[in-house]
Amino acid sequence: MSAKPLDTELVRAFVGAAHADLPKVQQLLEQEPGLLHASMNWGGGDWETALGAASHVGRRDIAEWLLARGARMDLFAAAMLGELEFVQAVLSKYPHLVHATGPHQISLLQHALMGGEAAKEVASYIRSLLGEEEKEESGMIVVENKIEVRAGYADAVLERFKTPKTVHTFPGFVRMDVLHAINADGNEEVRVCTTWENEEAFEGWASSDAFRRAHARRKEEAASDKEGAEHNPIIGNKMTIYRVAASHLPAAKTSIM
Repeated sequence: MSAKPLDTELVRAFVGAAHADLPKVQQLLEQEPGLLHASMNWGGGDWETALGAASHVGRRDIAEWLLARGARMDLFAAAMLGELEFVQAVLSKYPHLVHATGPHQISLLQHALMGGEAAKEVASYIRSLLGEEEKEESGMIVVENKIEVRAGYADAVLERFKTPKTVHTFPGFVRMDVLHAINADGNEEVRVCTTWENEEAFEGWASSDAFRRAHARRKEEAASDKEGAEHNPIIGNKMTIYRVAASHLPAAKTSIM
């Protein structure tokens, strides 16, 4: 006899809470123990477990509580928690996984960075595999968050970025550009591009409490959206970091006599 499928609303609430709210995670798991291994598809195959949620926002307390109750340790959680031997063992056998991404296309290195001081050795190890030892020479970068939504739903996403956010106050932040287009499939794309003086500045923002709160708030909003549970307008979400290889400004105007 097969087990009854979990309610999508409950899974959405559990995974959403795992970004920031340990008491709610505890309460929901007591209500439904099957949530421990449940995954939420946020759209476009973007699957996320509660452990995955806690890991990419650096919530060590939530991650360790879930693991203590039987959640399955994975490479991304290990990176955030600073489990160097675990990460080394996996990457030694499967070196290509250094380029693997977790929920929302967040890199393995970014998970380690979210672990802070406790995961510093893991971050250094991953950087060595990526050939990024010379971090002090890093220059300007552009971080692109590409959000693909169903036709007609982009306005709700664009509304979030009409006014300046906390990110604008962070050292090293240069500018934010929010781009909108219709793609070849007829869906809408919103690309949020932030420019930073260097990767270290972006990492400072990505490991901050302000980033965690902002990310958790968006997940809570999604979890409370009952219509979204059945008709989620988000098709996909992918983050890419670009190094600025060249930059050209307008030439100075000259008068012609």
